[in-house]
Amino acid sequence: MKETKIYYRFKILSGWFCLNLILTLLTVAAFIKCPAFFYWPEMLAIAVALLCSWLIWGYIHLLKHLMAVVTDKYIKIDHNKPLAWKDVENAEERTVRCGLRKYKVLILNPKENTDYKYNFLQKHNGEFTAFCIPLYGILTPEDEEKITNIVAKKVPLKRMG
Repeated sequence: MKETKIYYRFKILSGWFCLNLILTLLTVAAFIKCPAFFYWPEMLAIAVALLCSWLIWGYIHLLKHLMAVVTDKYIKIDHNKPLAWKDVENAEERTVRCGLRKYKVLILNPKENTDYKYNFLQKHNGEFTAFCIPLYGILTPEDEEKITNIVAKKVPLKRMG
């Protein structure tokens, strides 16, 4: 098996996009209606904050962000260290709660006494656990199916009923 890469795919038309668009239109309309706003430091601060919001939105939604790299020997989730398949006991589909919402995820359960250097987020990730693959819409359905099938071939998988 060659190296397989899975990328996040965020929806472009989101609440954040709509908010940015509305605030941009309001800011442009204010500058057109009253050009003296160009000299107000408050309006300059709003324009700079809006520009930063657009730049961050563009970075998140327009660039490809790597979710997982899968090979015959390991799986690497996000920017974490690779987890060897021989160190994974099993995998399970689970529904986890984050705030008021529930999300379907695929959790890799490492074997006891696995020597792995966990980062801060892996140690403090709540119900999501250290090795968690999202199955709630931020991957394409094809990628969700592909990574679920790969995991099922590598380790025993407990599917939700």
